[in-house]
Amino acid sequence: MKVLSLVNLTKKQTEKIESISEVELKVVSPKKVVAADLDGVEVLYGWSNNLKDAVLKSETLNWIQVVRAGVDALPLRQLADKGVILTNGSGANAINIAEQTLAYMLMFVRRMNLTARHQDAREWKQDDGYDEVYNKTVMIVGVGHIGTLIARYAKALGMKTIGVRRSNRPAEYIDEMIPMSEMKSRIGEVHFVVNVLPDTEETMGLFNQELFQAMSKKAYYINIGRGKTTNMEDLISALKNDEIAGSGLDVTTPEPLPSDSPLWDMENVIITPHDAGNSVHYSERAFDIFKRNLKSYVENGEVVENIVNYSTGY
Repeated sequence: MKVLSLVNLTKKQTEKIESISEVELKVVSPKKVVAADLDGVEVLYGWSNNLKDAVLKSETLNWIQVVRAGVDALPLRQLADKGVILTNGSGANAINIAEQTLAYMLMFVRRMNLTARHQDAREWKQDDGYDEVYNKTVMIVGVGHIGTLIARYAKALGMKTIGVRRSNRPAEYIDEMIPMSEMKSRIGEVHFVVNVLPDTEETMGLFNQELFQAMSKKAYYINIGRGKTTNMEDLISALKNDEIAGSGLDVTTPEPLPSDSPLWDMENVIITPHDAGNSVHYSERAFDIFKRNLKSYVENGEVVENIVNYSTGY
């Protein structure tokens, strides 16, 4: 079975893959890969737009595992039509994203978003309104690997958790799960709204003026999902009009955020350059998912983790 990896593997990782019987491994840089590298390949680890046409023409490719959680850059409809199995790296970055989400919340309640600006100005200055996350309520919109871990960390700090997803199916560490249809009517109850949604047709521009106006004026909006899920003009308007207390943004539309965006100058906004998913541990965790899936694929003819549902896009 030919396996093509577009991910640079360590010697130890290579040995682990090659120890699985029947596997013939080839590693090529995504920048140097050409269509011929895909000849006879059944399993592709990683993705490159350089291979898009070759992938769609391939007669042997049966399964693609991408490294990241997001799959919106792939030709999903064509892959679904071909019957190609698609798995992702969902969960590999859950720890670091959950930690960064808690960091936004803690910075806001402890006023450290202001303290950082005082430090830049060499000012020894205290602010008003120092608070705690203890006993606060967080609404987590999109409860998958990442959302569940955010809830776990929040519970450890004494917070209450409300989860929102397509169905109201319960999840660990979520005190109350509600369907998307109830989000607007409940969003005014919480202190933090955390957006962990993927980029799909259903989620595009979901967070808009209507939702921001329904939020408490003391609540913070945090987006570590996808930028396109938020109407940026409506968010800017909500912040300017004090309709919400502030916002932590790891993702925006467009990216990079233009230098003339008014968000840069807002003291109640924390902007990070889409780095919540970055961690020195990420590649190893993503590889472990692929290794487990490959072992199952070889031994049982099926993958077991992170299968992407083409109809939902995640």
